[in-house]
Amino acid sequence: MIKIFKSEEEVAKIIAEEMKQHLIHDDKPVFCLASGSTPQKAYQKFAENVDEEIKKLKIVSLDEWVGINRDSEGSCYQMLNKDLFSLLQLDEEQIQFFNGTSQDIQEECVRIDKFIEEQPITYSLMGVGMNGHIGLNEPGCPLLDHSSVVKLSETTKLVAQKYFNQPTDLEEGITLGLEQIINSKRVVVVITGEHKASIVKEIFSNQEMKLPAQELLGYEHIDFYLDAAAAKFVKKGE
Repeated sequence: MIKIFKSEEEVAKIIAEEMKQHLIHDDKPVFCLASGSTPQKAYQKFAENVDEEIKKLKIVSLDEWVGINRDSEGSCYQMLNKDLFSLLQLDEEQIQFFNGTSQDIQEECVRIDKFIEEQPITYSLMGVGMNGHIGLNEPGCPLLDHSSVVKLSETTKLVAQKYFNQPTDLEEGITLGLEQIINSKRVVVVITGEHKASIVKEIFSNQEMKLPAQELLGYEHIDFYLDAAAAKFVKKGE
């Protein structure tokens, strides 16, 4: 279902409250969270309103750049650590994250897959890339029920440069499969800003595109949260 809100601020408030409710009411809360600029405000609001319940939270990695150290500026871990982990003061064992510099990247896939098998994801918050990707599942990627290493699209490599202090060579990413995300107990896909309006239009109006984000349409437990700017081309009733 598509839910359109007046502003990015309103979207962030709704998401933060929903995250809090899942933290409180899920027996064993496991969150899978997108990094980047879109969910920053939601994470900040969530962090402002948590208590002792945070000790039962586990967070599992969505994606990471292959070859980028997790503590480097621009890594997915570093962004989430700045925007959320450090604010919550999570213990290291509460976070299971891909190691993009591992000597055995395939083993990283196995490790994270095993964690999810043993502790299923209860809440996923996804963003959408400028090319419609989810995580680092690029257009043309197969629908997988396991993690994999993927070749990055030229769009992703270009857009991602904004996260780094200097030009950075990005060729591959490691990501959860779309089926793993879909199999979460609850999924929210958040898209905000006028710069995303064109890809939003493609997602909801052009099924021939076969975008990764379109794979998440039609599920009762998956909602798309848009602000008015991102939804400028969305017709009522879509």
